[in-house]
Order: sequence, then C-alpha cells, then structure tokens
Amino acid sequence: MEYGPVTGGRVLRRRSFRVLALLLLALVGGGTALALHDALLRDDPDGWIAAALMLVSGSCCYRVVRSRVHLGENSLTVVNPLFSYEVPYGAIRKVEVDSSGSLTVLPKETVADAEDDGYLAVGFAGSLLDRVFKSSDKAAVELRKHHKRRRRAPGANGPVRRRLVADAVAEALLLSAAVCAACAVVLRW
Repeated sequence: MEYGPVTGGRVLRRRSFRVLALLLLALVGGGTALALHDALLRDDPDGWIAAALMLVSGSCCYRVVRSRVHLGENSLTVVNPLFSYEVPYGAIRKVEVDSSGSLTVLPKETVADAEDDGYLAVGFAGSLLDRVFKSSDKAAVELRKHHKRRRRAPGANGPVRRRLVADAVAEALLLSAAVCAACAVVLRW
C-alpha cells in the first residue's frame, strides 16, 4: 500500500474545518504546555502522561478536520483521516448526498475496500450546520460538474487507488506524544 501526502488539484473542504484546524492546534498546544509545566516545574510525572494523551487525541482530531476532496485532471481524490481514495472520473457512477447530508462517491464497479459500495467523504459527512449552509450539496454540485466535463478525457479511466495519508502535523503530534510517553515511563522507574 502506498503512503504519502495528497496534493494537487482544486481542493474542496468545509470552511469551518480550516478554522477548526487552527483552533485545535492552539488548544492542543496550550493543553500540552500546561501538562508539561506540571511535569517539568512541579515534578509531577503524570504531567508527561497528560501531555501524551493530549497530543494523541489532538493528532486524531486534526486528521479529521483535514479531510477534504481534491479535484485533479483525471481523477478526484477523497482524503479521509487515514486513507485516501483516488477515483478516476471514468470510474465514477454518480456522486450523491444522502438524507443526513453525507457526500458519497459511488464507483461503477463494486470495490472490496468501499463501504456500502461507495467512498464516503468524511470532510462532508453531514452536520447540524450543513442543513443551513448546504456545504455537502454545494460540493456535490461541483464534483458532478467536474465529473461531467472530465469523465471522457484521456487518462480518466483506471482502477481506484487506495493510499495511507501522510500528514506532517498529525505525525509530529504523534511523535511528540511518543516522546512524552517515554519520558513518563523513564521517570516512573
């Protein structure tokens, strides 16, 4: 399985996710700083554990708010927290939004790694605010328009590719969590 960052093309994501990503980093940074303050200045070994837990949960949440869809020349890429799915425009049967406001890309062929015969875009997985702002519906219209224009283009056919998503910030948070956990173990002995 391939591993790497997803870049290129036009990016569709919720506006709120951009703000939430920055807010999340500020909250995780502040919480970690407070936990490390206890660990370093007050000699509290539980501060290391608290910092590690804060960093792990921050990494997971950051991956969720970084979910998005990339519109490339020959394919669209659904970027979810752990995996991305590059779906050639020629392999797309339809793009739909269900009653809960979740955006799903349905391929022409049933694929073993697709849930419910399609690829759910976590970045547009419905929300309470989506009923007002209709961001999933707007994204679906944009995807359908792009799909219609590009589905017969040369290179728009091929298999769906699944990849592990690399995110430098989320992985840095996990690495920092591992360091904090190691410090907690060493100081407990």
